[in-house]
Amino acid sequence: MKFRYCLPLFTGLLPLAPAQDELPPPAPLVLPSSEGAQQLPAAGDAGHAAVTETRAQRNERMDWWRRAKFGMFIHYGLYSGLAGEYMGQEGGGEWLQRNLKLDSESYAREALPRFKPAPGCTEEWAKLAEEAGCGYMVLTSKHHDGFALWKTAQGDRYSAGEAIGRDIVGEFAESARAHGMRVGLYHSVIDWHNKDYDNGICPELCYPEGQEAWLKARNIPRDHEAYKRYLHAQVRELLTQYGDIDIMWWDYSQGAAEGEHAWGAPALMQMCRELQPGLLMNNRLYAFSGLDPAADGLQLDLRCGDFTTPEKHVPAGGYPGLDWEACLTVGQRWGYHRHDTQLKSPATLIRHLQECVARGGNLLLNINPKADGSVPGGVADCFRRIGAWLEVNGEAIYDSHPLPDITLPEGTLCTQVEETMYVFLPEAPPADGSDYVLRLRATEIDAVWPSILGQDGCELSMQRIEEPGGDEPVGILCITIPARAWADAVEGLPVLCLENAM
Repeated sequence: MKFRYCLPLFTGLLPLAPAQDELPPPAPLVLPSSEGAQQLPAAGDAGHAAVTETRAQRNERMDWWRRAKFGMFIHYGLYSGLAGEYMGQEGGGEWLQRNLKLDSESYAREALPRFKPAPGCTEEWAKLAEEAGCGYMVLTSKHHDGFALWKTAQGDRYSAGEAIGRDIVGEFAESARAHGMRVGLYHSVIDWHNKDYDNGICPELCYPEGQEAWLKARNIPRDHEAYKRYLHAQVRELLTQYGDIDIMWWDYSQGAAEGEHAWGAPALMQMCRELQPGLLMNNRLYAFSGLDPAADGLQLDLRCGDFTTPEKHVPAGGYPGLDWEACLTVGQRWGYHRHDTQLKSPATLIRHLQECVARGGNLLLNINPKADGSVPGGVADCFRRIGAWLEVNGEAIYDSHPLPDITLPEGTLCTQVEETMYVFLPEAPPADGSDYVLRLRATEIDAVWPSILGQDGCELSMQRIEEPGGDEPVGILCITIPARAWADAVEGLPVLCLENAM
């Protein structure tokens, strides 16, 4: 990192150390401790496997993910070819079969002929992730409709391997690694196709009414123990055929459909750990959907997973001391829907990334490829524009951690990397066109070298003032930022860099 001019605010500053040509490997990034943070180890019981690693081992395993901050989610499957409609009837994206109450045969009859991934489509996804500045990718290996994107040998082989002779998971893993991405697999523990899967273990758990009627009409019994064996066997395939897998992103549990009873979760997780010792897993093998802001992240039982997953929202306060990842979409849908045209702006998505990182979490942002695997133009454009912003401002995102003890003005967020503090400034300068004055408590930061990332010609001014405050005056550091900084910033979102602030 190059040093910038230090405005004369404090006296007695030590001389700057010369830049080092070679730096030692970074120490593991450890979340700041907080009251109520999960302790290790955690004892097992009838429904949970014990946590056996030490805190240091866990920190080492989680380190790359905590540094990466930004990942690409990919919802692609049989539903992609239907594009949100079934025989002219609108039915949503990846939930179409359930929404329109279709049995699996009727659904597949319409969807299979439309599922036509073009050669090289996974390369397109990985290239886009690289351009966007992502560090990892998570592909739907199997969604709730039960259609596997690899050449599974289990059951009736309802899969891309059987249908089109392709192994999309294998192609994805190869493409992701070629572009420097860590490899993650989403896997649904719900299965609307497998005849042994028993949705009766939780009546409120979503299931296609047409499939239930189809099974009853044929007097086909359910054998959920057999389904659990099928689930475990498919996961074993995924973790033994494609080299290192970095993330298993389970989806999802609800009510009684969770844990040991529904999925054989302790044995499943133990198998995953044995096959892939470095693997990270979310907590959705247990009763957590991620959709209720009042419930998610209040605690993270590490026997249930490594991180928690708020869905379609960024928690207002984050979850101090816990690992978490918000999953969001560019539009309104997860799977491709031809009428999903209300896309979030790149600036909105960048602001969500800032919110996640400043509050100690990650952002997993979704693309929804079409039937041929191509990414809708508006979605791809959003990712590229996020990448352009990160090209300038990424040092404020990657490897960072939050600063919960800093007092910030409304509309600002901040992160810290080593001794440097970064402030994500408000989304717009003052409405009257005047310069913006950032006020920070001088007791909370040290001497600083202020600048706007990517704007070497932006001249800032800084002064310290004293304000009344109890028994003693309070020192306030006022940094004046020209309104022009917003006009010159990528996507209108400037970042203030305060070197040697901490």
